[in-house]
Amino acid sequence: MKSDRIIEAELFSAAKPVTVTELSQISGLDARTVRSALDKLAEEYNCSDRAIEVSKMGTRYAMQVKKDYKDYAWRLSEMEIPKDVLKTASLIAYYQPVLQSKLFDLIGNKVYEHVKSLEDLGLVRTKPRKNSYELTTTKKFIETFGIDARSRAEVKAWLEGELTKKSSPRKP
Repeated sequence: MKSDRIIEAELFSAAKPVTVTELSQISGLDARTVRSALDKLAEEYNCSDRAIEVSKMGTRYAMQVKKDYKDYAWRLSEMEIPKDVLKTASLIAYYQPVLQSKLFDLIGNKVYEHVKSLEDLGLVRTKPRKNSYELTTTKKFIETFGIDARSRAEVKAWLEGELTKKSSPRKP
């Protein structure tokens, strides 16, 4: 069997983004072969008119729906995180590390329920600080939203880039 097809099958069936090491251990292929297969798959999927892409998120890889097709894909999938909770998650990601008390000033007492939901999902970490909690995003946050970042600063930069794209006038 071709190594790139083995890695393609593993990526497709993975429930979460995976590392080269994980793919190597599961497939029995060496890391160099896995990286080569990932590069080949990324080129194959990302340079075609397919709706699926191979994306890199920090040190992990995943197959996901391309941004241009996400609106169509969401029609058949259920949204697990309510929009208002997603807004709170984006505020945490943008301002992190941020005190829960500061978010309370921005969005009111619903912050407590939202933070609890995000913490239960493993997307946000809380740490006692002063008379509040310091909130930061987790690795799972980066993986869940398909952000190519390894640090909080990179998450913020990615969000700023997305906001800039949304606010830029579109060409006809």
